[in-house]
Amino acid sequence: MATGFGIIGCGMISRFHARAIGDVPGAKLAACFDSVPAAADRLAAETGCRAYHDLDRLLADPAVEVVTIGTPSGAHLEPAVAAARAGRHVVVEKPLEITLRRCDAIIEACRKAGVVLSTIFPSRFHQTSVELKRAVDQGRFGRLTVGDAYVKWYRTQQYYDSGAWRGTWDLDGGGALMNQAIHSVDLLIWLMGPVAAVQAQTALVAHQRIAV
Repeated sequence: MATGFGIIGCGMISRFHARAIGDVPGAKLAACFDSVPAAADRLAAETGCRAYHDLDRLLADPAVEVVTIGTPSGAHLEPAVAAARAGRHVVVEKPLEITLRRCDAIIEACRKAGVVLSTIFPSRFHQTSVELKRAVDQGRFGRLTVGDAYVKWYRTQQYYDSGAWRGTWDLDGGGALMNQAIHSVDLLIWLMGPVAAVQAQTALVAHQRIAV
């Protein structure tokens, strides 16, 4: 029997989650939920899953064993904790949350419930990343002393205007570093080890009406 997934948050990223679930052998998309009912209805119509307009009802559905959370970054905590308490395994879109305190709360809830918690960092699965990690682990480069990442992605003003949460401290949590470059931060930690110190310089040079 296929493992049933439920998607929480039916915005843009939910389509990627639905497609990924469909590509996993032995997995199926069983249900979805969004605080905007019409968004859940649209995704259900596209994928054939069941739309819920109440999160507790989705979490009570025995067909849902795993949930993937695609709400705005600063709104991951509440559905993740609810899912863990309902005994559902939890997959959270990156970043896990936007503050250490909120990340720790998700981790603790999943630990206490005995469910698996995963965050989406697909860059680790690129073939080049896999080969580089293998070489590092084999000591082929000796002792690593410097690791750099340059993220030259660009998001238009329309991108930020298209979602009221984007570019805000409360829900985006840190702008380009938190939303896009988090992939590169993850790779640096994966390859180089834990962070010892952090310093930062920021500037808003190409956009309007955003806080981060």
